[in-house]
Amino acid sequence: MDDLKQQQLKRRLRTAIGEIDEMKAQLAEVRRCCAELAAAMRQIREDAEQARLEAERRKRIKRVV
Repeated sequence: MDDLKQQQLKRRLRTAIGEIDEMKAQLAEVRRCCAELAAAMRQIREDAEQARLEAERRKRIKRVV
């Protein structure tokens, strides 16, 4: 392999490694967003369950009164 081809190969490798590092950073951001979304969805489910229980409690109170 001559010097020119070696230099081209090294340049392509550096470019590829840079792209991989960029993709890793993007993946970390996606994972962070997914974790935030999961937390928000969990909170929504908990709030909905609390609202359902509160509605049932109010319904029972109205029946008693």
